[in-house]
Amino acid sequence: VVELTLAQDVGRVLNPAQLRARIEAGVTQGVGAALTENLRTPRGLVRHPDLTGYPLPTALDTPDIRVVRLVEERDVIAPFGAKAASAVPVVTTPAAIASAVRAA
Repeated sequence: VVELTLAQDVGRVLNPAQLRARIEAGVTQGVGAALTENLRTPRGLVRHPDLTGYPLPTALDTPDIRVVRLVEERDVIAPFGAKAASAVPVVTTPAAIASAVRAA
């Protein structure tokens, strides 16, 4: 994955720099979920309990992230109108990668 473009509803932006960092972290985690991570749990036990040898993505594995739009639709229930920002790319990044592979 070389580049990833995204738009996201983030609620009210309270800290733009922290928001960007959380989105990038979510994308990195999503890349790992799609391409490198494979948590094995034979008989309900994790084979890599200390993550030694477990292929977590690093900053070098992260694509160039282009945020084209941050929609600020205030959440009426959450404090200060903010929404969870890092969880969304964790879920949508693997789907975007799968779509790109299928279209290639």
